[in-house]
Amino acid sequence: MEGGFINLIEDGGVKKRILQEGQGEMPIDGSRCKILFKGTLDDGTIFDSSLDKERPYKVRIGNEILIKGFDIALKSMKVGEKAELKITPNYGYGNEGDQYKNVPKNANLTYEIELLNFKDGKKQKWELTIEEKQQEAMNKRTKGTALFKQQNYKEAQKIYKKALSYCTLTTAEGNELKASLQLNLSICSYQLEQYKDSIDYAKKALDLKTNQQQKLKALYRKALANIKTNELDEALADLKDALKIDSTNSAVIEELSKVKQLLKGTKMKEKEIYSKLFQQQLYDESEIEPKEIEIKDAKSECSSLCDPNEKIEEENQTKPTDENLEVQKLKTDNNDNCRIISEEQAPV
Repeated sequence: MEGGFINLIEDGGVKKRILQEGQGEMPIDGSRCKILFKGTLDDGTIFDSSLDKERPYKVRIGNEILIKGFDIALKSMKVGEKAELKITPNYGYGNEGDQYKNVPKNANLTYEIELLNFKDGKKQKWELTIEEKQQEAMNKRTKGTALFKQQNYKEAQKIYKKALSYCTLTTAEGNELKASLQLNLSICSYQLEQYKDSIDYAKKALDLKTNQQQKLKALYRKALANIKTNELDEALADLKDALKIDSTNSAVIEELSKVKQLLKGTKMKEKEIYSKLFQQQLYDESEIEPKEIEIKDAKSECSSLCDPNEKIEEENQTKPTDENLEVQKLKTDNNDNCRIISEEQAPV
């Protein structure tokens, strides 16, 4: 092997010679590394470098920004190691080169590199493939479930929400994972007494139209939250729909019985309230007020007959006859009536 170089890949496209031994573990895909390096061409021209220890170059393995040879070499190094690399065009800048770094086409590259330190790191969400996101969502769901079993509902809720943000797969498998997380969020919200949120998450699970078992769970979760918000008719409808999916489900049957009893009690109370209200409206004597006798009108009707100042002209007086006696009697009776009415209306 040339000058102590070893092949890091079978075709010899990446070779390494250790200049200073390192120690400890080696970085892997996703690891964040701090390095010092200098890159030269075959004629010794430096095309790239970062040798400032105060401000080392930071890279992450596998982010497709580094050339392939650089990634391969870093995964073979230990912290503190210094090495010299020889990289062929296939693992460098290829047949296009790099005009910004003045690297010509099909150029062989030589690097001196030192790995200062590294730490394992995961890819950013936007760097993950759809399949990797699906796997990350499942991993977070497992973590959330462990927290839920510890009755740490608030933290479990946070993890489930993060898991849901990774769900981009639109296949049947992807929708089932989404529905599973929505159902978990529904029960977390229920335990945290966030009943409206619990209902909303259950509805979202139903909207995904996945398997019947998940639909059953969503209806059940929604019914429980509706009971807490006193939406008993909604809860009854949810439980009846759940029973159509599984008529032997004991939890659904038990809650259905409870809701029916609650509705029965509610209707009995409403009946009592309306009955009392109806009776009060029938027998409330305060609404029946006696009509007052209007003194003004009574006086008006008798004024011509009861006026004490009225004078009877003498020239109209004649000898009493039977007819005149009847008229006189009528006047006397009217005067007596007016006196009686006036006495009844007088203040006590």
